[in-house]
Amino acid sequence: MGLAEKRLAESIKTDSLPAFESKLNNLAGYPIKVNIDWNTFTAFDTYPLSRLEIVFGDLESFVKKICTDDMGKEALKEKMSAINLTNTDNRDNVSMELKDATLFLTVQLAGDSFSSQTDSQIAGYVETLL
Repeated sequence: MGLAEKRLAESIKTDSLPAFESKLNNLAGYPIKVNIDWNTFTAFDTYPLSRLEIVFGDLESFVKKICTDDMGKEALKEKMSAINLTNTDNRDNVSMELKDATLFLTVQLAGDSFSSQTDSQIAGYVETLL
């Protein structure tokens, strides 16, 4: 990790991430903690960090889709209290799993292409588990 990655990661940690968590909390009506495996996002260059805002947008939209009413908010609250984000450079490792009240997402923001779950894919997956 070079200086550019360190600066961008720190900016996300202090500015973007708190604002993003606040948006999720407002949409869901309860606190959702977002944990980021920073080492997997800073191991390459600034590209994965710069694409993190896109993942935040998909996650915000997913929570909005689930939490359209009190029934959705309660169902999500019972099953999910945190989101863990990990980055990979291998498309075969892109995955999502909801277990132990945590949504684990592995995205590919490094390497030769960009691959992550869309808001509809995440919502479709999580809705079946609520």
